[in-house]
Amino acid sequence: MNEISNTKNISSENSISLVKKSWISYLSRSANSEKDLSHIQQIRYHLTHYFHEIERLSKRSLYHLTLTYKPFQDKLYATKNTNDFFINFYTKEFLPYLLNTRNYQRGCYREIQPICFAFLDEHENVCHTKTQYAKGLQKIRFTSRLHHHAIIAVHENTIDKMNTLIGVNTIDGSKFTSKVMTSHVRNCDAMCLLYASKMLYKYPDYLQFPDRLKH
Repeated sequence: MNEISNTKNISSENSISLVKKSWISYLSRSANSEKDLSHIQQIRYHLTHYFHEIERLSKRSLYHLTLTYKPFQDKLYATKNTNDFFINFYTKEFLPYLLNTRNYQRGCYREIQPICFAFLDEHENVCHTKTQYAKGLQKIRFTSRLHHHAIIAVHENTIDKMNTLIGVNTIDGSKFTSKVMTSHVRNCDAMCLLYASKMLYKYPDYLQFPDRLKH
């Protein structure tokens, strides 16, 4: 029995080692180990490892949520504005929907709250039109608008409810009333965090739920 157990442990360790190598390869073509990564790349690596361990050792499944937000005429939203949109959506709409209660800070619900890290990302630049007196319609180019990629570890008790949101634009006016313009929810693995956090070098203050909000 001990030999079988040891073989399984070695196999598991080898599998995890291969997964970690794939993270390093994704982050850097030249890095051979975690030590060769830059500071920001190491942060992304460790966050990925954190969610990998959550999925591997706990009763949680991972989801990737992408949210874009409704524009307001020619106004550009700052980082804090965009983070506030996500915080309000997540705490006032998403958690009450997922847990079926607004008292989600109570102990019995807190234990099954999802673990969520949300990262800012940029749209590609787009042209808009604006009416100007004496000049008619003039095309103007805005800097990239911000949106969020969130990696969410959902407890097994709430997976059925979470699965109702899988798909494109399932977060709509019939369930939610936030500033969300588009949504995309899908199952994912921990490596998806590397994509979600690709702008971490520019927007390092990612959001974390529960317990503390960084914005």
